[in-house]
Amino acid sequence: MGIIERSISTLQTGRVPQFAAAYGAGSWVVLEVLDQLIGNEIVPQWMYPLALTLVVTLAPGVLVVSWFHGEKGAQKVPLVEKWILGCVAALALTSTTLVYRATATVAPDVNGPAANRVAVLYFEDRSPGGEFGYIADGLTEGLIRQLSRVQELDVVSRNGVGRFRGTDVTPDSIGRALAVGSVITGSVEPEGDRLRVSAQLLEGSSGASIDRTTLVLPAADLLALMDSTTQEVSQLLRGWIGQELRARVLRSATSNDQAWALVQRGERFRKEAMASLDGVAAERLFSQADSVLAVAESADPEWVEPIVLRATIAYRRSRASEEPFGLIDQAVAHAERALALEPDYPPALEVRGTAGYYRWLVGEFLDSTEADDLFASARRDLERSVDVDPTLASAFSTLSHLYYQTDDVTSVVMAARSAYEADAYLDLANEVLIRLFWGHHDLEQLDLAGQRCDQGARRFPDDFHFMECRLVMMTTTQRAPDVEEAWRLLGELRTLTPDARDQGRAQMLVGGVIARAGLADSARTVLLRGRAGPAVDPEGELLLFEARMRMLLGENGEAIDILKQYVTTNPGHFGRDGGVTWWWRALRNDPRFQELERLAQ
Repeated sequence: MGIIERSISTLQTGRVPQFAAAYGAGSWVVLEVLDQLIGNEIVPQWMYPLALTLVVTLAPGVLVVSWFHGEKGAQKVPLVEKWILGCVAALALTSTTLVYRATATVAPDVNGPAANRVAVLYFEDRSPGGEFGYIADGLTEGLIRQLSRVQELDVVSRNGVGRFRGTDVTPDSIGRALAVGSVITGSVEPEGDRLRVSAQLLEGSSGASIDRTTLVLPAADLLALMDSTTQEVSQLLRGWIGQELRARVLRSATSNDQAWALVQRGERFRKEAMASLDGVAAERLFSQADSVLAVAESADPEWVEPIVLRATIAYRRSRASEEPFGLIDQAVAHAERALALEPDYPPALEVRGTAGYYRWLVGEFLDSTEADDLFASARRDLERSVDVDPTLASAFSTLSHLYYQTDDVTSVVMAARSAYEADAYLDLANEVLIRLFWGHHDLEQLDLAGQRCDQGARRFPDDFHFMECRLVMMTTTQRAPDVEEAWRLLGELRTLTPDARDQGRAQMLVGGVIARAGLADSARTVLLRGRAGPAVDPEGELLLFEARMRMLLGENGEAIDILKQYVTTNPGHFGRDGGVTWWWRALRNDPRFQELERLAQ
């Protein structure tokens, strides 16, 4: 019998078709189950290509076995079968090893898992009897649901993290298993009739701590606890993701490794300068940053980023200089060089507009026509920058300040709100929140002003502006006058800002709080101590605050006398700085105040 006849006989009497059909069906079931497990993030994604490779490479081995052993009964294993099966096994081992290395051990990109790929691990219940386990679980699952709705985030499902619940697996191991760039851990523990919720943001692959936050809220108010926890964790994520995103965007903008590395070094010097409290050290760091960025510009003359950063540094240096005009000109010149390379480049438009606006604010050596043209040009640049890039939060923030100069407080609030919404990574949250506070305050939306103030105080407890806004709120009907708290805030504020005008303004506000508390004599004494001359307060801002606090004492006549001093110091400014606020409503029908308004026109 020839080979062909034997093969036909084997196929007729053996079970090759049955083996093949059974193997195909079994493989399909295994792959389908694995696909479901991966879809629910119970097993890692790399297991599917590994299983598929095994199915394909082992198929010849199954056919060989069915060919030689399709008949019933004991059968010998011929040498040729051993050789074939050995080759199949070697092929399967080699293929699966290569697939594993390509999928399981290599990150999704050269920078590792993206920071916006997030895993929220189940919060730990630290109550003595485990009575708050349901709250810990509810917070975790609610947080996963809420964060999953954020378009920019890729959040692991609760099934994905559930398999690690109650285990001793470390967060970094979980982060690597789930291929995430960010891990959230947390705990819930009782504190009297309140609950303390702590949350921590960790870097996914290393487990390094990035940031943390703690909330203490009434145990009965679970909805507020959920909302606050979600908000705080979102803020942690936004800040961390922003740092990672900026590094990746910069890296993709140039193919020149030297230029990229130099920009990173220049950015480091710039950030250190911004954080420095020593003016001399800051200037030295700014100078180093500019020098490094100049070399980066030479390394890649077509890359706009180092030029824009040099413009930004020149502008920042001008803010600290006693002779800012040359540095402002440098900032504008750098920005225009960048715009020549890339017209309508939003960051370049922004820095040119911001520098021009600051030049207008300084105001020296400008006649009225030059000033008007400069203001209009700065406004056009800033508005164009956010038209082209609506995510440019810093430009919106500057616009909100610029709109204050036009008495358009509604636009102030709208621009500041746009800045906060666009500031996905919270770089400007403190300055935007305080501007939102003052905008809502000036529109007499005191409930919203209070919310922004409280939000800023929670997020930036060491920023004196949020101590000041709490003092402001205690001079309104929205908050009770707490004299002890007012003195405490003043003491903290004095340790955080050496500026005598800031301290004098806070002293005036404390006087107003004391006045609202009914302690008139003490209030007058405090107000007198808060006064300062032109050397400290050249624009007479403290006069406005004292006049308002005098009204809280019922001393409207004294308030008008003080406002007269302000108008004398700032002829023509009262309509912009004083008329925009509701503070003077009780004076509107007083003939002396009406005369004051006429003089100010």
